[in-house]
Amino acid sequence: MTPSATTEQRLVIRAVTKADFDQIVAVLDRWWGGPSPERAHPLFFHEFGDAALVAEDEGQLVGFLLGLHTRSEPATGYIHLVGIHPDHRRRGVGHDLYQRFCENARAAGLQRVKAIAAVGHEGPIRFHLAQGFQGVEDPNYAGRGRARMVFIKDL
Repeated sequence: MTPSATTEQRLVIRAVTKADFDQIVAVLDRWWGGPSPERAHPLFFHEFGDAALVAEDEGQLVGFLLGLHTRSEPATGYIHLVGIHPDHRRRGVGHDLYQRFCENARAAGLQRVKAIAAVGHEGPIRFHLAQGFQGVEDPNYAGRGRARMVFIKDL
């Protein structure tokens, strides 16, 4: 995958590397507003790095998307965790990361992309719907009585 830049920003989106892992773990709690380093598992960098992405603006990390390509039926790309630098939110970074992930998934022969959000978190729910995902609440997705919104987008 070659880096690309949007025309409205100096945003470069590229595949994640192991060096990015240390940087993401260092900023994740601050970006997410609380302890969350376990969400950025090293597995995404060592094993799924070709599907995970980072966004940089003039060499500064401003966003990341940790995802993977499954080979389930139908073949599905899964977006696990997305983080955007607080100073770069609402500037299209998340949109551009999702768009690139979907493009890469389509090029890899996948048929859809899946993402999960907590029920009641209106920001992520609105974001996924605006990106063309269809959402359904699954009341037991994360265990009995632990509902999640499951978003699917056909490619």
